[in-house]
Amino acid sequence: MNNNSASRVDIGSVIGCIVLIVVGLAAIYWSNDFSTLGAVFPRVVAGMMVLLSCLYLVMAWTRPMPRRTHEPGSGMRRFGVMAAMLAWAFLLAPLGFLLSGVLAFAALLVISHFGRWTLRLVILYGLSGLVVLGSLYSIFKFALQVPLPAGWLF
Repeated sequence: MNNNSASRVDIGSVIGCIVLIVVGLAAIYWSNDFSTLGAVFPRVVAGMMVLLSCLYLVMAWTRPMPRRTHEPGSGMRRFGVMAAMLAWAFLLAPLGFLLSGVLAFAALLVISHFGRWTLRLVILYGLSGLVVLGSLYSIFKFALQVPLPAGWLF
């Protein structure tokens, strides 16, 4: 029997979803100590995390995934994504929101992109990065009035 044809529930993803549900519920509970406006963002993110994790659990239960073989290099890419996000979190205060965001966005693209790089792709990724970071900055700074770290340059 082919190893890829057997259907099963992805236990690691199910455990990850349960952990995210617990973390999300804890974040919602602890956000009660925040101001009304300050609690909006953590509650929305935590609520989406709980909702999407529950949705994934239902999908995993009703439609098991086919067994997949391990792809070489995927573990190092996952570790690289984790390291880039951790570096972003630590560089946010000293470098500021915009500069650390640009560096994290670029690092995540380099780590996660599998194919060949072309000039068109670099331009497309660069423009989409400007739109995403500019939108997030505008939403946090002007709409939600969240005090963002200024950093050394901005």
